[in-house]
Amino acid sequence: MAQNVVYADLKFAAGPSPTATPCPTDSDENDSPYENVPVGSVPMAPSPGRWLRCCRVPRGLLAATLLLLLVATVALGACYWQVTRRLQDTSDKHAAELGHLSQELSTREQSLEQAQLELSWARAELQRAWQEGNGSQLELSKQDAKLEHARQELAVLERQLRTSESTVSSLRACVNTDCCPSGWVLYRSKCLFVSLERKSWWDSCDDCRKKSAQLLIQGDWPSWTVPYFVQAVGAIYWTGQRSNYRTCTAIHSGNIIYHYCISLFPWICEKPPNLSNSAETPSPFPAKG
Repeated sequence: MAQNVVYADLKFAAGPSPTATPCPTDSDENDSPYENVPVGSVPMAPSPGRWLRCCRVPRGLLAATLLLLLVATVALGACYWQVTRRLQDTSDKHAAELGHLSQELSTREQSLEQAQLELSWARAELQRAWQEGNGSQLELSKQDAKLEHARQELAVLERQLRTSESTVSSLRACVNTDCCPSGWVLYRSKCLFVSLERKSWWDSCDDCRKKSAQLLIQGDWPSWTVPYFVQAVGAIYWTGQRSNYRTCTAIHSGNIIYHYCISLFPWICEKPPNLSNSAETPSPFPAKG
């Protein structure tokens, strides 16, 4: 459209060709082609060739105009190419930056996941260490309680040992003195009386009470620690334990058995030795110093 406007301006500005037939001139007052036309007569329209000869544009001006248009077109094309190139470069930079940011974000996410895993592992280790610590504390408390119990038992054993040493010292003196009555024997810190008669369990208890004693209570003695005459084959002796109203305990060949209390068997009485007599007599064994 711009070319048409320029061409029109040039067309009206160009003068008549020297060889062309001069175009009819109109006065300034003839603004309309239909003015000053006599009624009833229609002028003949000029031929196209004559119109073109009247309105012909100089070739140099047309060439210059075309050159300017070509230069403008080239300049616009160059600007368009530069702008397009810049947009492409900017788009490439944005794409590269976006890819870099995406990669960095992925790396950060992986680092965060790894950190979360390490945190979970650390929490598990802390929980395990805490449980082990509590278990160790409980075990230590148990060991302390066992140690205290062992100390108490050791103190009791030490007192028993001192008492036993004193008793043994006195019993050693019984070897040469009368710690047990006549007809009694000293065995395991006890004076034992073994009867030759046979009585029921109740009569055997009465006989031991008359002697200020009681029927033998074996306690925790193993069978091989009783006197050899009690371990004799077939030997049965009443002892001081009774299981119920009908059966009572006896020693048979060194072992505890249960028998009817009305049965007639010999019995064994026991009582502690009289250490007062042995204390008056000097011990034949030297005391520990």
